[in-house]
Amino acid sequence: MAEGDDSFSKSIEQENPTVPPPPPPRETPTRPTLRFTGCDAFGNFVVQHVLNLNNLRCTYDIAVCLRGHYVELSCTHGGRYIVEKLLEREETGVLVVAELLECERDKLLRLARSVYGNFVVVTALKVTREDLYRGLVNKLKPLLPLLRRSHQSITIAEILESVP
Repeated sequence: MAEGDDSFSKSIEQENPTVPPPPPPRETPTRPTLRFTGCDAFGNFVVQHVLNLNNLRCTYDIAVCLRGHYVELSCTHGGRYIVEKLLEREETGVLVVAELLECERDKLLRLARSVYGNFVVVTALKVTREDLYRGLVNKLKPLLPLLRRSHQSITIAEILESVP
């Protein structure tokens, strides 16, 4: 070991105040960071991996950080997978469906007819529990004629037509 390396090791061992301690780890990313990560191709895979760990605390933290951006994320290739994963858990699915119910008619129509977003709407219709399901169906039913005309939203139209 070189002399400089040895003195550095000794200064660490003695907790030399000139060597700053490492910063504490952050438990959860900030909202803009996570939202950006969800839109970034590599970061998206990281978020998907964390969701695949099936840790309720991590999943819920991600869902809360992304709240207000589910529709935007649903319209992207990778973001769609994140939102679908959140829908599949009852604890976080209610947050996503609540946002779908709150969004304006035109925004919901664009989502349902988009290349990636239609998968999110189909997943929401398949996994949502009864009370929120009925609200989502009622919100989408007036859009049925427009949904029938789009290749991407045919499955959504078929689901809506099967509901009495």
